[in-house]
Amino acid sequence: MEDILNPTTFIGNFEWREPVTTLTDFLVAIVALIGFIKFLKYKGEKSKRSHYFKLHFLFFAIGMTSAAWFGHGLQAYVGPEYKRIGWVMAATGLRMFGLGSLQELKENITSKLFLTIRAFYIAQYIFFVAIMIYPMTSDFIYAQLSSTISLIVFILPIQITYYLKTRSKGSLIIILTITYGLIPGLVFNNQISINKWFNYHDISHVLMAIFMSLMILGTTKLTHLKS
Repeated sequence: MEDILNPTTFIGNFEWREPVTTLTDFLVAIVALIGFIKFLKYKGEKSKRSHYFKLHFLFFAIGMTSAAWFGHGLQAYVGPEYKRIGWVMAATGLRMFGLGSLQELKENITSKLFLTIRAFYIAQYIFFVAIMIYPMTSDFIYAQLSSTISLIVFILPIQITYYLKTRSKGSLIIILTITYGLIPGLVFNNQISINKWFNYHDISHVLMAIFMSLMILGTTKLTHLKS
């Protein structure tokens, strides 16, 4: 559906591909950066969990900035292989989120089980990153699959378990946010668009910005972070 993509805009001799898609993708990066700054500036007691969440937002901010410009805006000047930067950074961000979530259960499960879950989670990350960066298998579908497995197979069960044990409002927000996160995926995969200036890329990016905002709310409550 190339005809539904944003038309290219020229600013002098500068060729800007998919301008609205670039900006909506960059919007997600800005929201993630706000999350990173919020954790970075906090002067109270910091846990290992909050450190992982801080890195989650940092890697996502880098990844979505890369996706916005290398994946869309600057396509006339860079090759498609540069899209891998955004994919890998986003996968790394979710890895940090998963490791932060796992810290919640460290005191409630055996050391052996903790290390086993951690090893499987890291192995899954390495596997998908290898697929994403290898030229013969590099494809956005693997970035989507990596995100889905991280969120649904690892992070969601951990947050549900923690919520059942503690009734944490932060965990509940994250559980609801992950459930809501299915909507941007459905919009993207079904290419639900309004027109070429606000297509399925743009709609899913705006929905992802909301997703990231809710993640900030959930993680700050989970770690008792205060402004």
